[in-house]
Amino acid sequence: MAGILDGIRVLDLTRNFAGPCCTQILGDLGADVVKVERPGTGDDTREWRPPQWRGISTSFLSFNRNKRSLAVDLDHPDGQAIVRRLALRADVLVESFRHGSLAKRGLDYGRVSRDNPRIVYCSINGFGSAGPLRDRPGYDPVVQAYSGIMSLTGEPGGRPLRTGPSIVDTGTGMWCGLAVVGALYARERTGRGARIDSSLLETGVAWVGYHLIGYFATGRVPGPVGTSASMIAPYEAFATREGYLQLAAGNNAIFARLCGALGLPELPADPRFRTNADRVAHRDELHEILEAKFLARSALEWEETLSAHEVPCSCVRRLDQVTRDPQVDALAMFPRVPHPTIPDLRLVDQPFRIDGGRAARLDPPPDVGQHTAEILQELDYDPAAIEELRKQHVIG
Repeated sequence: MAGILDGIRVLDLTRNFAGPCCTQILGDLGADVVKVERPGTGDDTREWRPPQWRGISTSFLSFNRNKRSLAVDLDHPDGQAIVRRLALRADVLVESFRHGSLAKRGLDYGRVSRDNPRIVYCSINGFGSAGPLRDRPGYDPVVQAYSGIMSLTGEPGGRPLRTGPSIVDTGTGMWCGLAVVGALYARERTGRGARIDSSLLETGVAWVGYHLIGYFATGRVPGPVGTSASMIAPYEAFATREGYLQLAAGNNAIFARLCGALGLPELPADPRFRTNADRVAHRDELHEILEAKFLARSALEWEETLSAHEVPCSCVRRLDQVTRDPQVDALAMFPRVPHPTIPDLRLVDQPFRIDGGRAARLDPPPDVGQHTAEILQELDYDPAAIEELRKQHVIG
């Protein structure tokens, strides 16, 4: 697709997952993303391995395509001057430093927006920009615990579990990307930038929103329900002769079609199962009746049968099966990206299309400081000045 953010420069002062997820979305939409990294070591996720691919952390590869890397020491006054000069020419700045850290370096919102009133300045932290825990560092599993997500995840009576994917990190990146694009749109009308504040905790609380509203309404504290949903039945995974099948009978018509496919045409008229509320009240009895039928065939056979009856369902697939799945393949979610040391590099594309296309471009995740000289030249540093900065270990 044409880069809808062509001409937009993003100054990326983030690391780990949430911030880089946000800036990767902006880069995929066509923005020029300059990622500022520590000389030598770079983003923390470069060391998050295994797994690795030809010696490169797959965690880093996952969230850093379509970026240029500037290796600069932000603790050195000359390094701070470089980044402030970049901020003067940037449309967006995204940062994930601890509260107050950038103020010491002259890169806080007040200083940057005073010099560049059109900048959209997005701050991401663990627990928010206000409150007693604003200085507390946050990581995805910690915030999954704090926000209540883990209290809802897992089997009833079992240990609390975090979700497999880092949904708090990636969710924060997603919401911030949306907010940045909205602020850029507003800037077209007002001529001024905006300040955006977000945190992992706010994302975690937002993810459990409908559970919280249910608690507000009833005073009942929800707990883990495994593969099911507390307000719908049958809406859960069933054991089959081979594998598990996830079912989602979201209304009476689907339930009736399910019963017909299973050879249980009498169930919809049973007083225990007549309405969704009845089925929720008798969930365990219903599960036992249905699973006795499902055990006769494999999950894949039932998926084919129930899909033919327009009953929403799926086998519980492993990731290796997902990579070979014809439907996923038809959506072209795994583009091949040219890379100097990983000839077969494949990444996971954004889950949307604009005018039929996905990412505006696909540049591989950079090496630490790969574009330092190039970016400094764009900032009008001459070769002698660049070499002196290198000798002083300001840049890498």
